[in-house]
Amino acid sequence: MSDRGLQDLGDGCHAWLEPPGCWGFANSGLVVDGGQALLVDTQNDMRMAQDLRAAIDGLVGRPVVDQVVNTHGDGDHWNGNVLFSDATIIASEPTLADIRGHWLDPSKIDDYAIGDNAFAEFMRWRQCVFDYTGWRPVHPNQTYAGELALSVGHREVELSELGPAHTSGDTIAWVPHAGVLFSGDLLFTASTPIMWAGPLSNCLDVCDRILALEPRVIVPGHGPLIDAAGVRPVREYLAHVQGFAVESYHAGRSPAEAYQAIDLARYADWPHLSRTYQNIRLVYRELDPERFTADVRETLDLVYGDDHGSWRAIGDA
Repeated sequence: MSDRGLQDLGDGCHAWLEPPGCWGFANSGLVVDGGQALLVDTQNDMRMAQDLRAAIDGLVGRPVVDQVVNTHGDGDHWNGNVLFSDATIIASEPTLADIRGHWLDPSKIDDYAIGDNAFAEFMRWRQCVFDYTGWRPVHPNQTYAGELALSVGHREVELSELGPAHTSGDTIAWVPHAGVLFSGDLLFTASTPIMWAGPLSNCLDVCDRILALEPRVIVPGHGPLIDAAGVRPVREYLAHVQGFAVESYHAGRSPAEAYQAIDLARYADWPHLSRTYQNIRLVYRELDPERFTADVRETLDLVYGDDHGSWRAIGDA
């Protein structure tokens, strides 16, 4: 398991890693040059964001974080914006819309924690594990579409909008001189990926576009650092799920029946295999959008309830 904290990737690039990389434990990225800094994603809760801020302030020269990139609209990647509110905060246009309409931000957790179901249990787990004291929503104040080139001192960072895939507006940040790529949740490592927007075919295309860059180091949204070879198992898993889901749809199986029937033996050691249910639903929704609409609460109740990964153990720790 990777150590928590700031990892020097060389050429002015750093990764902030939050093991174990499960629900709510997301990574961040940093590019530093000439006393300036660009931060990719700002962490999930106030404690994590404060630790990240302190680590950046502890770097030689105490670089000024004057640019922040939110890769997508999930709160574990932008809740910490409040500690970087003086910066230019950049996101794709769909990501800003997702953030403005975010249905699961910290202000709603107490209400969602009421009930006798897996979803409510998970919200109670979040109450125990994460600290949102002092949180307030700070939204991106600059948007872009397609691509955007940024400068950090004398270094260049290229933003590319690759969604919809994990969410409606996913961004990657590519540092070509260093061969470092910050992927957001387009990539999960050492755990099962989950895709919310899709289509899954676009998620496969995203993997191919990332591979075409030939990155030296990839900082995923969750999990340990990888290189280009680490993308291939993710792509193979998504292709396997897509193929089986299409077959199951045409065989008349429901998404739940397909989830129960799918053979995931090749990926059996990945935590959070229950996320596969959402990935299957995504394929069904693409094939028949009128019948298989997005029902996030129903999906999360099954995924959390059937999750034999580590989140309950963390809550007990």
